[in-house]
Amino acid sequence: MSQTGSAVMLRQSPSRRRSAENTRSLLLRAAAQLFARKGVAGITLTEIAGEVGLSGPAIYNHFPSKDALFIAVVQQMYDEETDAFERALAPLDSVSEGLAALLDLVPTLYRDGLQLLGLTAQLEAARNPEVYQVLIEASRRRDRVAIALVERAIARGELRADVDAAEVGSMLLSLFYGGLGYRSLMAPTPAQFRHSVQALRCLLTVMAE
Repeated sequence: MSQTGSAVMLRQSPSRRRSAENTRSLLLRAAAQLFARKGVAGITLTEIAGEVGLSGPAIYNHFPSKDALFIAVVQQMYDEETDAFERALAPLDSVSEGLAALLDLVPTLYRDGLQLLGLTAQLEAARNPEVYQVLIEASRRRDRVAIALVERAIARGELRADVDAAEVGSMLLSLFYGGLGYRSLMAPTPAQFRHSVQALRCLLTVMAE
């Protein structure tokens, strides 16, 4: 290639990179919704590509396989979730306020029925070690955020000094995810799920009294 041609390619590269990044973001968004509704086995890469106006083969320029796309979707979901947890909990030193803050995040984190994506990820983790590893790493990161909150609550005096911060922090998230995860199966529509979130908030309020 001539020097002129190389210079043209270099000038074009930033624009092409931005276009590729935009297409990748669109694919991740479309795939997340389809995986949440139909599961991994229920859709094809061609179907996902069609959602963003790509031909089937073109999607391979961004993801080499459906499993690779699913892993990227799950990684993004957990990264966004944990970042939101950190922003919400970092200013707090109360476990009860922390739970309320987590429940306030639910409409944003699990919009458009995406609460089912977490369950899909858990099912896929049983067969795919890479998905399992993403889940484990995300769980450890979330646990660290919750444990730090519990430690601040202990220092404040909300909890006893002899409380096991690691166990309580992990249990806090287990309560949050366990209740909402189960209800996401029984209340699959966004309106039903919001109602379940309010029910959990009511229950936790009663337990705290």
